[in-house]
Amino acid sequence: MSFRINTNVASLQAQEYLRQTSEAQGKTIGRVTSGLRIQSSGDDAAGLSIANTFRSDQAVLSQGIRNANDGLSSLQTIDGGINNISKLLDRARTLATQSASGAFSGSRTVLNSEFQSVITEIDRQAQAIGLNSGGTFAKSLSVFIGGGRTSGGISSTTNGSVGVNLSNSTVDSKSLGLQGVQAQGVTSTDIGTGSASTSVSAIVNDATNLGSVGTSGYTDFSFRGAGFSDNERVKVSVNLSGVTDTDTLVSAINSAIDNAGNAASSNATAFKNAGIKAAVVTSADGKKSLGFTSSNTAFQVEAGDRLANALVGNVTSSSNPTGLALANTVTGGSNTAAAATTFGAGGAGTVTVRIQGAGLSSPVDVALTVGAGTTIDAALSSLSSAVASNSNLQSAGISVTTATAGSALQFTSKSGERFEVQASGDIGNLLGLGGFRSSAGTSGTFDYSTVTGSGGAFTAAAETLEFSIGGGATVSAAITPAGATIGDATTALNAAFASNSTLAAAGLVATNDGTDITINSSNGSKFRINTVGNSNVFGFGSTTVTGVADAAEAQAGNTAINSFVSAGSQQTGILSFTGIRGGADDQTVTVVANDSSGAEHSIAVVLRNDTTSRNAGTVDEAIDAINTALKQSNDTTLQKVIAVKDKASASGAEGIRFASTLGSFRVAIGTNGSNTGIGSQGSVVTASTVGTGSTADITSQAGAERAVTALAEAVNTLGNAQAVVGRGQNQFNFAINLAQSQLTNLAASESRIRDADLAEEAASLTKAQILLQAGISALAQANSAPQQVLALLRG
Repeated sequence: MSFRINTNVASLQAQEYLRQTSEAQGKTIGRVTSGLRIQSSGDDAAGLSIANTFRSDQAVLSQGIRNANDGLSSLQTIDGGINNISKLLDRARTLATQSASGAFSGSRTVLNSEFQSVITEIDRQAQAIGLNSGGTFAKSLSVFIGGGRTSGGISSTTNGSVGVNLSNSTVDSKSLGLQGVQAQGVTSTDIGTGSASTSVSAIVNDATNLGSVGTSGYTDFSFRGAGFSDNERVKVSVNLSGVTDTDTLVSAINSAIDNAGNAASSNATAFKNAGIKAAVVTSADGKKSLGFTSSNTAFQVEAGDRLANALVGNVTSSSNPTGLALANTVTGGSNTAAAATTFGAGGAGTVTVRIQGAGLSSPVDVALTVGAGTTIDAALSSLSSAVASNSNLQSAGISVTTATAGSALQFTSKSGERFEVQASGDIGNLLGLGGFRSSAGTSGTFDYSTVTGSGGAFTAAAETLEFSIGGGATVSAAITPAGATIGDATTALNAAFASNSTLAAAGLVATNDGTDITINSSNGSKFRINTVGNSNVFGFGSTTVTGVADAAEAQAGNTAINSFVSAGSQQTGILSFTGIRGGADDQTVTVVANDSSGAEHSIAVVLRNDTTSRNAGTVDEAIDAINTALKQSNDTTLQKVIAVKDKASASGAEGIRFASTLGSFRVAIGTNGSNTGIGSQGSVVTASTVGTGSTADITSQAGAERAVTALAEAVNTLGNAQAVVGRGQNQFNFAINLAQSQLTNLAASESRIRDADLAEEAASLTKAQILLQAGISALAQANSAPQQVLALLRG
């Protein structure tokens, strides 16, 4: 056995064990006093990380449960409001049913006064609970609760949210079908019994009015709206049998509307879904006028004959029930050839007469085959027959009204809409519509983007060529080649094209193959050529037929405004339009609409006249292109916007108006080089509410009967809205239950990781105390051991 003084190993060992025991005791005391097993990350880093995650999730769920309870409270408030609106509808139905009785002998005005106050209160309460159109809660509500997990490409945030879509659950009077848009005729004309001169009875018995109808005993109205616009517009033929006053007129119109809506076509179905109904509108001064209402669709109604025009208030005077004339005519620029004149060998081929406008969504070409011996009389007869047998032209109301040899041709649109009539292939201008050649002279296509001449004289003589770009106004160019070669002729043509802005914009370029000259449009513009005279210098005329200068057709007939866009809807002003003629003049029109939740939906429509598409030569073609794009967008918001043709006055130019029952929309109008297409280029036109719409009314028995029907639908609509609210309440309740369960289990999981087991810690503390006492005693003994060496030294 050895003894050391400098190093007391036993003491050092005792000190270390005592330190460990002291640290253990300190930790145990900390756990017992804090109740936490993990007091620092060093105690259990992995466990602390998991516990912190659980604690954070609990914080999210705690707030999420409060969010859900707030949402549930809001839905319960809305539910209570809907219950009250349901009682208001009960009262409105009671009043309407009372007024609808033929045996009622009291004052319907008194009943209607209370009825209107009920409608007003419905709107007030709908606004109070945030479920009016565009209201606080009229949108898709998403409440984040938490507890979600990322799975199947769906984020944890989405999985942890509960959504309730109330955007289609608005309960104001407009949403319930008790208030809508209304197209109303001329209000200054009284068609009621208060005015014998312009009453319904006087109008339907007026000889001139009756002579204007297409089918005896019927009068026509045309309707345009989303899904039934342009060439798909719906014509409603009203049976006039038994029509003697405003009530029988409205009944007859509504019966005809129902029949038209039941037809087996998509546009008829869209018309039926629009829910358009005729109604009598009484002004503050007691005058009655004809109106048309819809609760959900912006639309345009148009009178189709003088009788219908009179019914919408367009009468000759307050003492004359004759409806204003609707006819619009186009007269040939020059007289047709004298009777018995033949087309001759040089004029034999195919003459094409093109008609566009007047509601036609695309040009209609009428082809006449003429031989050398065909007389002008026979050609005129064939033209009249072809126009009369063309279904598209008949639908547009276009006919040949003057077709006499030696007189100018005259075409008439009985709807009063403007249109154009042009011809090609009649190089001798026997029809008086211009001597423009077809693609192959007297045969081929109406117009062309490339054409090759033949038999050119190529002399250094002057010749006048006339060009029409895309059916536009005639551009005349007197051209003289510098020399008598095909090259000189080609150079002269290109110089003429370059010096004329219209021809240059059309991209016209002349080339030759050594024999003939070809004129081509580099940007796809369509054009026609007319050669004046018979020298045929450039090869685009004839030496046997003398070409004459073109004379513009004459447009006549300032038809009174006979179409009306539904008031109470969002509308733009009338936007001017000029036909797009050149292939380089594309214009982009962008429609941006907001749905009920405020989200934007947009579509861009390109108006053009090139090889890609030719959809904007006339205002009708442009409107069709826009409405077709909106319809085919498959976007229910954009499909509620419609473009219609309108004008500001009888003599005003036809333009484009956009309309919708949406809360808001705007139209961005692009630019092009020639400033053609829709006007106001480079601007954004924002729609605004125009006029006031219709409200259910029970001042008459017929109106009360319609109100009863509308209220029955309103009850169903309200029930559907309340079902959505109820479903939302259940969703929130279920979500709260789940979140509460998750919160409880997360707290338990965190506790198992973070909290101390006090029974275990108490035992550990006792152990540490005993070890500490023993250690102190042992350390004392170890520290005294070196003193024993002194005993050896003393001995």
